[in-house]
Amino acid sequence: MIIKKRGIPGAFAGLASLVSRISESDEMFKRIKSDYKNSRAGFAGELKVDNYLKELELKMPYYVLQNLNIKVGKKEVQIDTLLIHPNFILVIEIKNMRGEFYFDPVNKHFYRLNDEGKKEGMRNPEAQLSRSTTIINSFLRNIGIEMSANGLIVFVSRAGIVMQASENWKTIPIDSLVEYIEFLESRTKRVIANEICKRLAFELLTEDRLEKPFSIVDYYNISVDKVKKGVRCPKCDYIPMLRKHSRWCCGKCGKESRDAHLNTLQEYRLLFGPEITSRSAIEFMQHDSIYFAIRVLNNNAEIKKAKTRYRLFQIRDEKHLLSEFIREELKK
Repeated sequence: MIIKKRGIPGAFAGLASLVSRISESDEMFKRIKSDYKNSRAGFAGELKVDNYLKELELKMPYYVLQNLNIKVGKKEVQIDTLLIHPNFILVIEIKNMRGEFYFDPVNKHFYRLNDEGKKEGMRNPEAQLSRSTTIINSFLRNIGIEMSANGLIVFVSRAGIVMQASENWKTIPIDSLVEYIEFLESRTKRVIANEICKRLAFELLTEDRLEKPFSIVDYYNISVDKVKKGVRCPKCDYIPMLRKHSRWCCGKCGKESRDAHLNTLQEYRLLFGPEITSRSAIEFMQHDSIYFAIRVLNNNAEIKKAKTRYRLFQIRDEKHLLSEFIREELKK
């Protein structure tokens, strides 16, 4: 049973928006494009694991939390997938990369060989799993459950081959995921009752922390004037659409929309952060009516400060409005 579904990652959605709104000649474009591709691969890999887990046929009830963000004490961690079963708890670290990979047990490095045969160091999933299981185990102790979490590294891409496996954590290709979990159930004994398993899952759910909004433009130190403004066409992605007779019209494909500005408002939130004024909304949507901007913000944002020349609003997190845009990005 999935009790927390994976949402659209803010970092990936922000990168998808930014990479399409800055010039390829910009000095930061190459880095942003690279980060975007890595983020897209990571999210695509997580979705693929989600689909595989739907095939599980376990005899006992189990609970899945996707993209869990939890803090215990001063330590905070993001877990790709957490599976809670009366027999075991499994922290799943997902990697969607191409190449030949090596876990170095001596130097604690994780690397792959590039086309020239040179070692290319990468973020070590062993360290992430160690941190994740430690925090989950601390949480278990705090609520009086005598159980320890296991870790699993899953390589999603069939073009990613582990030449030297981890000595500390089970490492498998995605094709073996379902079989491994079903095997784990058959070879382990019950540790906690079904009722406690369910309670644990929902207690972890209540501890899940919301994604912190931030300005991706500030992160890459991109000046506002370098970001292309305008409402994005929901059909062909062309920017900007024009406002005519209460509709947005695409000059490229002819698509008309009454509410394409809502998607663009979410893009603004990802690019510049959640705070916005009516003047900023006008400039970003490339619309000349202050009354239209105020109406849109009144309906889709919360007033943060009213006693200013331009009201300061906070845009609500509604990334689901970008689902179609993100779906098309994942196909690239």
